[in-house]
Amino acid sequence: MIISLFLLMLFSLSVSAHKGNKSFQKSDSINYQSQTKLDKGNTFSYQSTHNTGTLADFPRLHPMIVHFPIVLLLLAFITQVCSFFFLKKELGYITLVLVAGGFAGAYIAAFIIHGGDPNLKTLDAISRSNFEQHELYAYYTVWLSGIATLVKTLSQFVFKKHLISEILVTLLLVGSAYTITVTGDMGARLVHIDAIGVQGNKIPAHDDD
Repeated sequence: MIISLFLLMLFSLSVSAHKGNKSFQKSDSINYQSQTKLDKGNTFSYQSTHNTGTLADFPRLHPMIVHFPIVLLLLAFITQVCSFFFLKKELGYITLVLVAGGFAGAYIAAFIIHGGDPNLKTLDAISRSNFEQHELYAYYTVWLSGIATLVKTLSQFVFKKHLISEILVTLLLVGSAYTITVTGDMGARLVHIDAIGVQGNKIPAHDDD
């Protein structure tokens, strides 16, 4: 008798939970459909005037360049570490090319093809903090990767890969890898969470700062 009552209670709870879940899914589906209609409307409005198949369609060219320094600086750190154990001379040259390319990409992304400065007064505290950190760590990346390029050049051609100079290069590349990672993380938050820069949202069009 007790077992039968227990099973009946379990069945009742299961049915109730299933109904509640269906109700939640239905409500969530309605919200998603409404948001989708809104997004489609905004996208259609933007595409109707900016879908010519040229670079001019992009609100900013910043996203076209930022991925290069991220990849190059992280690879430079990896090849630098590997050069301590094998192919020291060959990997040394590869590291130099990578860090120099990463520095060039970081400089262009930070100072030439900038992402645009939103009006900070219109942003909430979290969005403002994300933007400020994105800018700060981008500048750190430029400085660290620039110094790393200089020191790696000296180490490769002047000091002939002396252990001390190579350790210094490694430390600079660790710093560069960290700062570029934080920069990318803050940039992703600005775009995908705060929706800053999406179809030119909240930033000056193109490079008219």
